[in-house]
Amino acid sequence: MLQDLDQLAARIGQLVQRTRQLHAERDALRARLNETEAEQRVLKQRAAEREAEIVTLQSKLQEHDGAVSAMLEQAQQAEVALREQLARETAERHSLESRFSARETELQGNLHTRDTELQRLRVAAASARERIDAVLARLPGAPSGEQH
Repeated sequence: MLQDLDQLAARIGQLVQRTRQLHAERDALRARLNETEAEQRVLKQRAAEREAEIVTLQSKLQEHDGAVSAMLEQAQQAEVALREQLARETAERHSLESRFSARETELQGNLHTRDTELQRLRVAAASARERIDAVLARLPGAPSGEQH
């Protein structure tokens, strides 16, 4: 019976020791769990910050895309306006050339007057051509040496 009690005491000692080990392991696991949870919170915070940055960048990208689209639209409108102006200037030039020609024929009676008037008309036509060439040179994509 004493031997049974010794065995029981030894067995209880083993159980106490095993219980202490389990408590130590539990405490270690809790510490690791706390560390892991802290790391998880840090990673979630970083992910949230990155997501916010991405949203901000996407918003800025959309704004820039909108601005680029608006500028492109303005450039296209300016090109259309310049082409219309060019067409008007060209029509005006043709009109002026036609009128100058008719005027020259009309003024053939007086040689001196005709020569003076013809010279003035040529200067005006050259000026008109220079203005048209200047407009053409300012058009986007116009070759630098093109003559019209």
